[in-house]
Amino acid sequence: MIDLSNLAGLPVTLDAGGYLKFGQSVIAPSPEARKRSDITEVLLYPEQSGPDILYHMYRATGLETDRIAMMNAGLRYDITVIHPGKIGSEYVKTLGHYHPMAPGQLYSYPEVYQVLHGKAHFLMQKGGDVSGEVEDFVVADFEEGDILLIPPFYGHVTVNPESQPLVMSNWIAREFSSVYEPVRARKGMAYYNVEYKNQSIFMPNDSYGKHPRPRLQKPGNLPEFGLYRGKSIYKSWQEGADLNFLVKPHLYAEIWGSMGIGAAQS
Repeated sequence: MIDLSNLAGLPVTLDAGGYLKFGQSVIAPSPEARKRSDITEVLLYPEQSGPDILYHMYRATGLETDRIAMMNAGLRYDITVIHPGKIGSEYVKTLGHYHPMAPGQLYSYPEVYQVLHGKAHFLMQKGGDVSGEVEDFVVADFEEGDILLIPPFYGHVTVNPESQPLVMSNWIAREFSSVYEPVRARKGMAYYNVEYKNQSIFMPNDSYGKHPRPRLQKPGNLPEFGLYRGKSIYKSWQEGADLNFLVKPHLYAEIWGSMGIGAAQS
């Protein structure tokens, strides 16, 4: 059993089978499994063998005492377990998705992640959902305790490049619903993360017309939102971290602008 409680911010362990076990007074959602057959369209080698179940999603967890506060804030806290393995030479990954536009706003919903156990390759791309012309492609090679912001207008996928389970938590707007169709239509993201000669490499996806050189993002803090590496993003929220940017991104236009992200054209 691996105790994830410190970074998860609530009593939870990972058992030998790769399932989460929640403690008392915790909202314990049933896991939603994503199978290899569910993501065939986005695999580099869909005909190759690999694990049947790729990952489990535990959506809308948290402490029972925080249930009303989370609902009033319009927030949802999830934990995902991505199992180890490869399909052919491609590492196990999530399906990948873009985020919808926040209602009545000119920004899509952001999201924030934290690695609770293992190692993650977060792949993010701006553009590509309509034209196939990707403007920016980001690789975040993150480890336990690291936090990642998914800014407005970025699609993303998470890869488990190691031989142990990857566990990650995330905060997202409660009304959020992932947009999978653009990723399915182009057979995945602009790059595939594969193993070649015992090394992790990135192979271009020919379904895209433009492949910018992957840009490496180093782990860091998000002080503007009260989030810091090594500290639970759940506990930070309990202590007053400003997560309203997840629900009302238009109020944070200055921050997005500092990242080179402008509002959509109305």
